[in-house]
Amino acid sequence: MHLHEIREALESSGRLVFDVKQLSILLGVPRSHAKVYAARLVSKNWAWRPRRGIIALTEDEFVLATQLVEPSYISMHSALYLHGILDQVPAFIECVTTRQSLNLREIGICYRRISPVIFFGYSRLDRQKSYVHVAAPEKAVLDMVYFGYQPPNDVELDLNMLRRMADRFSLLDSPRARRVARWVRKLAD
Repeated sequence: MHLHEIREALESSGRLVFDVKQLSILLGVPRSHAKVYAARLVSKNWAWRPRRGIIALTEDEFVLATQLVEPSYISMHSALYLHGILDQVPAFIECVTTRQSLNLREIGICYRRISPVIFFGYSRLDRQKSYVHVAAPEKAVLDMVYFGYQPPNDVELDLNMLRRMADRFSLLDSPRARRVARWVRKLAD
């Protein structure tokens, strides 16, 4: 298999971030071969290594954030920016995951861990011949409140959707979940 063919296969897969196992499966080769192909793609500057054992065919931080740690979705200020609600580009891309919290300062991505019970309210959007998972504006705001951030005042939200989403948070018995419930009650008054 030629390197050009490998690059085309990866680009046409819909993903732009791969670990060695994903490369091995996609290309139908042993992991040892996948490692060599990854190294060759990096040496040709057709890919780069955001973390050890992972290559990316994109510099787009949002695509990288969604596909680097799975499952995850872009939330909070970053999601509001992607939806065109906030104009200011966030300093860090804020993501939510059911896996361990992780702060990747060197590439500007921060993952916050949440319970699987409240891992919802996002959708897949096409971006740069690939995809990103992004929270709905209402879920992004609820995630902000959950993590102790003050959401922007001028964001228009669907109050019914906000209430329905907040109900899922009430399934957790935690101070953070109670903060969300108080915030939604206060907003509705």
